[in-house]
Amino acid sequence: MVIDIELTLNRFGVGRISENKFQFLCFRFSKWKIKNKYSISFEINWRTKEEN
Repeated sequence: MVIDIELTLNRFGVGRISENKFQFLCFRFSKWKIKNKYSISFEINWRTKEEN
């Protein structure tokens, strides 16, 4: 099983996003069933304003 934890700096909320994703405040937790693979990863994501 692979577990992915994301820190999202400009998206906040509480609840299920999809079947394998859940958001709690600024953290998104994802769980993936991948045979014979075990890992925990951590990401930091943010958006910047697009210049026109």
